[in-house]
Amino acid sequence: MRRVLGYIAIVLGALLVGIGLLAKPFMYDRLAIVPLDQRTTSVSMGENMNVLYPHVKDGAGVIEKLTGVTVQNTREVNGIPGIAYEYGVEDDQAFWQSTSVSRAQVDGEWVDLSYSDSGVSIDRRTGEATNCCGDFRSTGDLDDPNAVEDAEHEGLVFKFPFNVQKQSYEWWDADLQEALPAEFQDEEEIFGTTTYRFQQQIPNTVIRTQQVPGSLFDPPASGMVTANLHYKNTRTLWVEPNTGVVIKGEEQVEKTLRTAGRAPVDFTVGTIGFDEETIKTNAEEWGSKGRLLGLIHGPLMWYLLIPGLILLGLGAFLLLAGGRTDADDEYADEAEQTYDDQYSDRTEQFFDEAGAGQPDTRAARREAGEL
Repeated sequence: MRRVLGYIAIVLGALLVGIGLLAKPFMYDRLAIVPLDQRTTSVSMGENMNVLYPHVKDGAGVIEKLTGVTVQNTREVNGIPGIAYEYGVEDDQAFWQSTSVSRAQVDGEWVDLSYSDSGVSIDRRTGEATNCCGDFRSTGDLDDPNAVEDAEHEGLVFKFPFNVQKQSYEWWDADLQEALPAEFQDEEEIFGTTTYRFQQQIPNTVIRTQQVPGSLFDPPASGMVTANLHYKNTRTLWVEPNTGVVIKGEEQVEKTLRTAGRAPVDFTVGTIGFDEETIKTNAEEWGSKGRLLGLIHGPLMWYLLIPGLILLGLGAFLLLAGGRTDADDEYADEAEQTYDDQYSDRTEQFFDEAGAGQPDTRAARREAGEL
């Protein structure tokens, strides 16, 4: 029985040790990679915002100033595997398309403010932009809303790398068309999921010069005037550290049109961030996946190696100890049987033989003439 238990312990121990040694290099490398066919939707909400509302009215393009309105931004990210396969980079890189629609609530109805579209090539492990597969971005306006142009991206665009560190990362800003540092701030728990909070500070920058109606300004100007679009933003990102997925995002954005001698016009001003449903869904989905990935990348090897080695030692002990005990028992039985056969108990026979023919009483001895 000990031999059987010993073999079982050795087999189980070897299995645990093998899985433990392969967990990180084999399992983790196959799990820590983004999919080619990504499908996600995030909704952001902003209250009491000031925005410009460009639209067509009575057959002509107009721009209205909206103040204190609710703004909603819906962003969809869809992976396009065919493009990665077309360029032959599907093992290491992915091509994701991102579309965003911003709307404002006016008199109880939602009206479209802006639409953006971009295609970005990224490294499937680091999340870094690679520009391998025909990246593009939209340049549409009221005259041509579907216009796009070739683009080059840099830094992180959709997500952080797997196994995020408490350091600075370069995060892409679509308005600046460049990546700036997002600095690690602290840890924060969101719906039971531990996140790393990063913050990106974008100082006041002129991002473009454009012609706008002079009637937007105070005091008004006639016709079209040249104005600079100033942009300032504080972007905060809460990231699940094992997967690198952004669980929550928020922007304190300030875009204003400025021209000499007149007060700035709010283009987009206010705070907007993921709504609660988006945050909760992200935390529940990616929190559980992150914990599993963190276990495989971290302590799983030791959780398997230590009991595996213990089982191997126990199995060896049972085999060796079991072998000695069986031999000893067999030898002891044989030795006992041999001794009994050769040296049986002859005590009674000895006394019988010693007393044979000798008087054992005084009367018997007198009768024998000895007394």
